[in-house]
Amino acid sequence: MVTEIYIHGKTKNPAVLRTAYARWMIVCVLSNGTVEKRDGVVCMNNATTKRAVLSALLAALQRFKKPAVLKIYVSDDFVRNSLANGWTKRWRDNNWHKIRLNGQLIHEDLWRQVQSQLSNHAVTFAKAEELETNKYIKELEWRTNNVG
Repeated sequence: MVTEIYIHGKTKNPAVLRTAYARWMIVCVLSNGTVEKRDGVVCMNNATTKRAVLSALLAALQRFKKPAVLKIYVSDDFVRNSLANGWTKRWRDNNWHKIRLNGQLIHEDLWRQVQSQLSNHAVTFAKAEELETNKYIKELEWRTNNVG
C-alpha cells in the first residue's frame, strides 16, 4: 500500500515574502477501499515559498510513526528535483554544503530534518508531468488560493 503526500506552495516567487504559505495533504487508500485524507497548512512570516514548502513536507513526514512506502508530489520544482535527484544525500556527504563551489546551503536546517525523516521510509517522487493532471494537487491549489 502506497501512501501519497502532496505539497503545494502558494507562489513560485523566489523572493522573501511577508507571509509564505504552503499546504500538505496525506492520502491513503485503506484495505477496505476507503480513502483517508489528512491535511494542514504552513504559514510563515518573512520567508520564501521554498522554506514554506520544505516546512510543509517536514510537517507531513512527522505524522508518520512507522516506516511506510511513500510517493511524494511537490509543486515546487527546485525542492522536487533536489529530492528526486538525491542532492540531499550529496549535500549531507559534503557536510551540508552545495557541491558546486562548496557554497552555503540555504535552508540547511530544514533540508537536514527532511533528509532524516525520509531515511525512515521507502520513497519515490512524482515527476512534473504527474502534477499537471493530479486532482489532489489541484485541490490543494484551490484551497491555497480560496480558503484562509
